[in-house]
Formats: sequence, C-alpha cells, structure tokens
Amino acid sequence: MHEPTAYGEESACRPTRQIEDLYRYALASVSDVVFLTDADGRFTFISPNVGVIFGYSVAEVGQMGRIQGLLGESHVDTAELTMLGGIRNIVLDATTKSKRRRTLLMDAKCVYIEGATMLLYCCRDITELRSAEDQVRELLAALNHAARLGLAGRLMASISHEVKQSLAAIVIDATAARRAIGANDACAAEVPEILDDIVTGGRRAADVIDRLRSLSRKQPLSLRPVDLNLVVTATMSLLEGEARRRHVALCAELEASLPDVRADPVCMQQVLLNLGLNAIDAMDDVEPSARKLWLRTRRIDSDVEITVSDTGGGIHADVSCKLFEPFVTTKNRGLGLGLAIAGSIVDAHRGRIWAADNSELGAEFHIALPAVDSRFGTGSRQRASTRSEQHC
Repeated sequence: MHEPTAYGEESACRPTRQIEDLYRYALASVSDVVFLTDADGRFTFISPNVGVIFGYSVAEVGQMGRIQGLLGESHVDTAELTMLGGIRNIVLDATTKSKRRRTLLMDAKCVYIEGATMLLYCCRDITELRSAEDQVRELLAALNHAARLGLAGRLMASISHEVKQSLAAIVIDATAARRAIGANDACAAEVPEILDDIVTGGRRAADVIDRLRSLSRKQPLSLRPVDLNLVVTATMSLLEGEARRRHVALCAELEASLPDVRADPVCMQQVLLNLGLNAIDAMDDVEPSARKLWLRTRRIDSDVEITVSDTGGGIHADVSCKLFEPFVTTKNRGLGLGLAIAGSIVDAHRGRIWAADNSELGAEFHIALPAVDSRFGTGSRQRASTRSEQHC
C-alpha cells in the first residue's frame, strides 16, 4: 500500500505524462514541423516528425545546436523576432538532408515559459503548392498572350489599312518632291514641307507597327508609374482605324495632370482595347450617325478612373451580374474570355472593374486604379482643378 504522499505524487504525475504523450503523438501525426528554441536560437524542443520535411532525425537536428544551422543565418533574426513578438508567413528555401530544395512557410512567435523567453517556430512545406501556383501562373500568362494575339488579329485589317495609307502618302510625297526638285525655283521651295510630310507618314506607320508588336509580345506583368492618359491615347490610336471602318465616332475626355498609377501599360492597353472593341461591336445595330465611343479619365479620391462608354444596346439583364465570369458572352461567336481576362488583369493591378447601364444609352465600363501620390509613397504631378482635354 502506498503512503498518501507517494500516492498523491503518482496521481499528479499521471495526467501530466498523458498530456505529454498526447502532444507527442499529435505533433508526430501532423505535417507541420515545430521547433522551440531559447532567445539565442538553441534548440530546446524538436518536433518528432522533423524528418518529414528535412530528412534528418531529431538527434541529427539536435547536433546542429541552433535553428540557424538548419534554416540558415539569413532566414532567422532572433533579435528582430524577440523585439516584434512574432512574424507570420515567412517564405524561405531550405535544403534537406538529401540536398533537395524545399520551399517553406514559417510562422515564428515569442512565448514565455516559466519566466524565460522562448521562440516557437512552425514550418510547413509548400513546395508542391508553390509549384502548382507557378503552373497556374504560366497557364494564365499563356491565355493572356493568346487573348492579346486575338485582339491583334481583330485589329489587323484596320491597322493594315492605316499603314497602307501612310505608305501611300509617303510615295505620293516622295514623287512630288522629285518633280519639284527638277522644276523651277518656285516649286523647289515646297520640297522641305513635302519632306516633313514624308517623315510624319513614316513615323506614323512605324508607330502603329511598334504598338501592334508590343501588344503581341509575350511578357510578364511589369508594374511601374504610368500616366493613364498616355495609355488611353495609345489605345485610341489602335482603335482609330477600326472605329472609322465601322462608322464609330471615337471621343475622349481626359482630365489634365492626373497622378500616375502603378501599372503595366501594355496590359492596361489590352484591357481598354478589349472594352473598346466590345463597345464597337455593341453598336452594330445603331444608326451610324449615333455611334459614339467615349474614353474618359478622372481623379476620384485616391483612385484614377477610366470609363469606356458606348451608345449601343446596353447590358443584357441576364448577364449583368456575371459579366466578368469565364465563358459568359452575348456574342454568337464569342468565347466569353475577354472580360474575364480583363478582370484578372485589373485585379493584378489591385484595382476594380465594373459595368453599368449608361444613363442615356448603351453601357459603361469603369476601371479604378490606386493613384500614386504623396499619400501612397511617391510623388505625383499636381492635379488641375477644372481643365480637361476633349476631342471627338
């Protein structure tokens, strides 16, 4: 028979051992690996399933002494961690015992155990997840590039016409210049003006080709400070030929001195081209004299907004709430991917895109991107209070 004190000690120890066993079994069964260290990074606890990610045994990790020996000096700043109290979602690369590279997602936190400061690390292997994300990103990039090529194909007829016109003007001007040179002094005086026209025509043709090439090129998203007025102007130059061919008046209202936005100009041009071509298609059943496509820019609070509006038949009620979903289209031969891709591009710019019925006639599409100014980290141009640019 046990004495009371001995029995009491044994009864008190039993639940503690059961809890420790429970923790040990739980940690061994999960995929995350947990470490506990002192303030200097020396191991005080190593999760029993450490081999799942790193390939080392508990004893082998313990022989490394400090967590920096396992994860590297650059990944763990124990002084910073102690000061902040915790750091979440640290993405790092680690090398396993078999020399394989693994991508880890780590959370680190300060804990206090028996009056001492301890550092708790929880590591999760996200190598396969990151690889899957990369594959999805590559597929989206390929789809985005295919959409650009589709836009370029739609514009090819009108762009070819624009280039042919410029080249024809160059030939006519060059012929006139040659005749003037061989004529009397009065005609020869016109040569500089004719040569200026030749240069202008050549630059216009080259500019159209360069913009088409930029649109067709496969390239990653590259965000930098951009003047959206310049993006709108470049987009209008590509739409100009198609609008003229379809008897659509192309109009612009651009607020002067807009702040920059962080954007990829080619990707934003792709979005505007898609909206512009959709708007032109929407006006096929409208009288030619009433066909107008408007592109507007303005500053609203901390955003810069672009509006693309038309005088077509408006937005169908049955698709208005799912316009930006894949494979949703009102066109007989449309795939329904253009607006979905446009929406993903705007999302990548941390912006918003939405549609509404025009108060007069047709549809409006709005894009709002965060302005880059002193409140967001970099300088910007001063905003004009009332002036705006309009042409139609």
